[in-house]
Amino acid sequence: MFRPPLPLRAETPPAWAEAALADPEGLLSDHAHCEKKAALTALSLMHAFPGEVRIPLLLAKLAEEELNHFRRVLEAMQGFGWALRSDAGNRYAQGLLENLEKRKSSETRLLDRLLVSALIEARSCERLHLLEGAATGHSELGEAPWLAFLVELERCEAGHALVYLRIAEERFGAAVQPRLDEWLDREADVVRGLPWRSAVH
Repeated sequence: MFRPPLPLRAETPPAWAEAALADPEGLLSDHAHCEKKAALTALSLMHAFPGEVRIPLLLAKLAEEELNHFRRVLEAMQGFGWALRSDAGNRYAQGLLENLEKRKSSETRLLDRLLVSALIEARSCERLHLLEGAATGHSELGEAPWLAFLVELERCEAGHALVYLRIAEERFGAAVQPRLDEWLDREADVVRGLPWRSAVH
């Protein structure tokens, strides 16, 4: 039985995947932009750990993986003969970040940024798992190579969620769990309030 890396409090219905796959070119365009932004997020968080090496190294490896996925999604699109559409924005991430902006303390803001990043990765993992099942036999996405890539992405997103969570726990200790509980509720509210579309979020 599939379990996301974080205990998400709003489960995505399997029918969502069919709706997302209604426009595979749009789905991959959106995901390419998401991978690019994920790499930039990891790199920007490195500035919060001056004088350290281990955590920036973890974030550098994470950013490298995200950038590699960005390239590979673009390569897949090129193989299908699809164009990269303009970035329509990510209403899911925007909904989470609107809550983050209300935090004032720099340390509290850092904890929130780490937890929001973990939640975004965990939600991506959950939805990629659903896409993996729905994409079987989907003519627009081809056969085994694309499905194998989805499985790889799903596992990587799970790992990235846990990296962000572990960094948060190392830096903030016992403060993490109560804040995570708050964010799990907020994330569920954001997910429930968004329409389905051809995008992972």
